Amino acid sequence: MTFEPSQLTGIVLAGGRSTRLDSTQSKLITRIDGKKILARTADALKTVTSELILVGRQNQNDKVFDLGISLNMRVVSDTEPYSGPLAGIHAGLTASTTPFSFIVAGDHPFISPKLIAAMATAAGGCGDNAAYAVIPQTDGNLQPLHAIYPRKYWVPHFAQALSEGETSPRRSIEKATAANFPPLTIFTDEDIAQTDPDKISLFDIDTPENLNFAKRIAEAQISKDPTDHSID
Repeated sequence: MTFEPSQLTGIVLAGGRSTRLDSTQSKLITRIDGKKILARTADALKTVTSELILVGRQNQNDKVFDLGISLNMRVVSDTEPYSGPLAGIHAGLTASTTPFSFIVAGDHPFISPKLIAAMATAAGGCGDNAAYAVIPQTDGNLQPLHAIYPRKYWVPHFAQALSEGETSPRRSIEKATAANFPPLTIFTDEDIAQTDPDKISLFDIDTPENLNFAKRIAEAQISKDPTDHSID
């Protein structure tokens, strides 16, 4: 099947507290090459999605939501009364209006529209005949915060997991794998390499060292394409 952006929502999880980054502000408003990380993510997602959703913590009160609104993102909060990434995934999928959603943690500054499109095609692209979740697995580790989910299967699955006290997206997905439902496809290292051979799209920022490395990556990208670094 072909991929249609009209069938895909981009959902960014913004509820992290950046504690490992030793920062008083969210890493989503940290700048790389003069551009805030959330703005980088939104710009990339706009090329392959029809709507953008930003998910934060309950009662989150910081500049991230304001930035999201300025980027034309719809802002929602974790599903009550739960918190954490699983609640954020569920809230984002519940709010989406398209059959498929690409969910990404907000600290991925180099997401690849080409990789997202390839994953969406593997998920089914459009229609319901092949509505699979597509979840990357690199070095043996699932990446549930950089994945595509069809809402019709995964909203109830994650709701059930939350009601049972589950907090980990990875464990919830492993449970689905063991039960062979909801249907999912693993995107292997070989699959990822077709569009992102260096797996840079899966790079996330957890520490000051990660942030410094991300800045060096951005500088290297600019040297290859000096037009690709707008200021925001």
